[in-house]
Amino acid sequence: MSSGVIVGYDGSDCAKEALRVASEFGKAYNEKVIIAFGYELSPAGGELHDYHKALKDLANQRVAEAMEIATQGGTEVEGVIVEQAPAQGLVELAANRDARVIVVGTRGESPIRGALLGSTPHKLLQLSDRPVLVVPFAE
Repeated sequence: MSSGVIVGYDGSDCAKEALRVASEFGKAYNEKVIIAFGYELSPAGGELHDYHKALKDLANQRVAEAMEIATQGGTEVEGVIVEQAPAQGLVELAANRDARVIVVGTRGESPIRGALLGSTPHKLLQLSDRPVLVVPFAE
């Protein structure tokens, strides 16, 4: 039996749309929505400790924001911060939680641009062993 809907959230408009869809999905299937903010530390330049603290603070802010939005719909939610590259982190979180689906937003990049630049949705489609729902965002 699955235990949740994983949604990647970074505070962008496309992530907010993915959160909306994930909340609807969770409600329809009586599943908890697990809101995940993933980031990978890169020791390029500056004080690594300060960089890590800033990323952690941003992650906490974004997860709190998403939880406030999602709980308004009456869906059970949980916030998680994943300290690794977003796509890999979402895949591992989904496996650990035996999630039903992973939901992410997309900015509408072309498939070629996503493949070349390594978009999170594109990577998820390559890495995930479970369904990935990519929610388009129209400006």
